[in-house]
Amino acid sequence: MELSLPTINVQIFNFLLFAGVLYWFLFRPLGKVLAERKGAIARDFDEAREAREKAEKIKEEYEERLRKTNEDSAEIIANAVSSAETISKDIIAKANSAADRIRERNEAEIADARSRMYREINKEVGELAVSIAGKLLEGSLDESAHRSLIDTFTEKVESGDVR
Repeated sequence: MELSLPTINVQIFNFLLFAGVLYWFLFRPLGKVLAERKGAIARDFDEAREAREKAEKIKEEYEERLRKTNEDSAEIIANAVSSAETISKDIIAKANSAADRIRERNEAEIADARSRMYREINKEVGELAVSIAGKLLEGSLDESAHRSLIDTFTEKVESGDVR
């Protein structure tokens, strides 16, 4: 095989024609595919970035809602504690009022019992006075016997042995 200028020119022409056909039918469509793929990858990255930003936003909203929920629950608990304290104070006030009424009723019953006791004592004193007067009338008493009867009666009344 000999190299001659016309053969070299034909081979250069064939090579350039082949390169042109390759470029036109292979590299150009391949470049478009690569450009489209590059665009798709860029869009995917943008979508991923947007999704991440959206997820971060949702996370921040969730954390804000959680914080608000915690604040609301703390407020509800504080209100419940306050209500419980108020109810407790009301119950204690009602119990104290009931205890005061019971104490007043008991004091009234004691005063009534004391009054009945004094009436009974006065009745018995009267009966004793009549009895003493009867004994005095049966026999004469001198001053010392009279004083002795009064002292005996007073001692019996003070000791509660009045019969």
